[in-house]
Amino acid sequence: MSDTTKITFRKLTEEDLHLMHIWLNEPHVHDWYDKDKQNTLEEVKNRYSPKIQGNQPTDCYIVLYDKNPLGYIQTYKVNDWPEFGDYVGYDDKTASVDLFIGESDFMGRGLGSLMLHKFVTEVVFAAPNVDTCIIGPEPDNKRAIHVYEKAGFKYIKTIQIPNENQPTYIMELKKD
Repeated sequence: MSDTTKITFRKLTEEDLHLMHIWLNEPHVHDWYDKDKQNTLEEVKNRYSPKIQGNQPTDCYIVLYDKNPLGYIQTYKVNDWPEFGDYVGYDDKTASVDLFIGESDFMGRGLGSLMLHKFVTEVVFAAPNVDTCIIGPEPDNKRAIHVYEKAGFKYIKTIQIPNENQPTYIMELKKD
């Protein structure tokens, strides 16, 4: 198991978008994250720049391990995205998280569950009026589900969100 003190988070910047472009096109990421997107550099800039600039209600971070970028994580209040919030059935005190490890050298080292747990504890639950965090992998993404379970998330239900190809396997973690 790796040292959680070496895991840190910093806000995503415009300078990171080239790295995001590379990561989003890595097979281990693209198979599960934004797989319906082309992920050209231009598309990545169009998708993430509004979040960086504060024009969309999503907080985006680069995950670092010993100051080296290893992946991406984001959080948002569920009801700030009605097309998602209306289907998951949670209240205004619920945030959601999405993440991936972009650097394949960091895969299989137990970092996914550590970074998720640390992020939810230090960032998500530090926000006022957030007492529940959900995450929604595809049901076939067994590796991610295992990682999320190790971070303390529990399965709640599987839903089908309109305009999404795959069902969403909703897992939650309650604030202590």
